[in-house]
Amino acid sequence: MSAASATAIRMRKLLVFLPLLVFAVLVVSWFWGQPKNVQAALPDVTLENIDGGTFPLTNTHKNLRLVELIYTRCPDVCPTTTVKMVQLQKRLMEANLMGNGVEFLTVTIDPLNDTPDVLRTYAKNVGIDPQGWKILRGDEATIETVTRSLGFFANRMEDGFISHTTSTYLVDENNVVLRKFGMGEDFDPDQIYQELMNLKQKG
Repeated sequence: MSAASATAIRMRKLLVFLPLLVFAVLVVSWFWGQPKNVQAALPDVTLENIDGGTFPLTNTHKNLRLVELIYTRCPDVCPTTTVKMVQLQKRLMEANLMGNGVEFLTVTIDPLNDTPDVLRTYAKNVGIDPQGWKILRGDEATIETVTRSLGFFANRMEDGFISHTTSTYLVDENNVVLRKFGMGEDFDPDQIYQELMNLKQKG
């Protein structure tokens, strides 16, 4: 093999792995910049609901909150998670807990594309009942405040898709994260239902 051919092969390998390397560096630098020894929590900011009203994240009703961060163009884990949350919502409604001790928050990480109309369509398509479930958006700076406060990483790729952390968050009455759960196939409605019931019985 000539030196030129070997160099070309090395360059092709580099081009293949370069995006992954850049992404890894971004993740490391993002986590490195996080405050140390600070517990993840929902920040005291105000978002917008899909009806155009404001929604302060201050937990005035002292509900337990299950928080998912999604974007509607997500091809896999986001809609799968929301559909499983719908299943969980039905069980909590039967237990008379939805909006009465337990609240779901869905926050878009893609506010430029996820307009109120888009989010309303998403909610209808996946079967969300508005009882005890808020669907929220905000400007990019406010959404970044939310993601950083929760330790949630999101990075928009060149193709428009967003690479993001696959975590949902169980938040207590003071907006402090109690537990993190997975998204998509790793989101277990039965496990989370039992966790919520245990917390309500203790509480």
